[in-house]
Amino acid sequence: MTTGLDLLAEGGAVTLTDGTEVPLRYSFRALALLEARFGSVGAVQKAIDSTGAGAAFGPLAQIIGAGTVGPGGFEPHIREYQDAKGTRHIQDIVYRRRTDGAMLDDLLDPGRLDEYTRAFTAALGRALESRSQGNGAAPVQTVTPGLETAASPGASTSISPSVPSTFLPASSGA
Repeated sequence: MTTGLDLLAEGGAVTLTDGTEVPLRYSFRALALLEARFGSVGAVQKAIDSTGAGAAFGPLAQIIGAGTVGPGGFEPHIREYQDAKGTRHIQDIVYRRRTDGAMLDDLLDPGRLDEYTRAFTAALGRALESRSQGNGAAPVQTVTPGLETAASPGASTSISPSVPSTFLPASSGA
């Protein structure tokens, strides 16, 4: 059974360079921010390179930032660009503390990398776990285009009612 506290999905706190502790909580909004930045929640776990050959700090700051969003925490500021085809892409998300506008990236300590990784892993895992357990939500049904059958609620733009061949359209009055 999932309790209301489980749905908060808190997994730990991170300590910032100014000594404040910020709890990480991956709400629906936080998970949406991660999807927007990385493409999927699954890609988040692959975003951090622990070998030292690739990016670790930037993706980690993004992941931690999403977990700090909420009342009394940090606010996301999204930087995006539009390509030549008109498609918008998220370039970066900067997280600023609501109380003083300080940037989260400036408050993270590289020496606490292990603490940050443990905290976000626990919080993210708990968020996904609490949402996957039966929390009363009905399962999502998917419909494959072209395979709509008897469960159809009625006519749609692809299904038109039949008209007899003797039907003549009404005059427009002109």
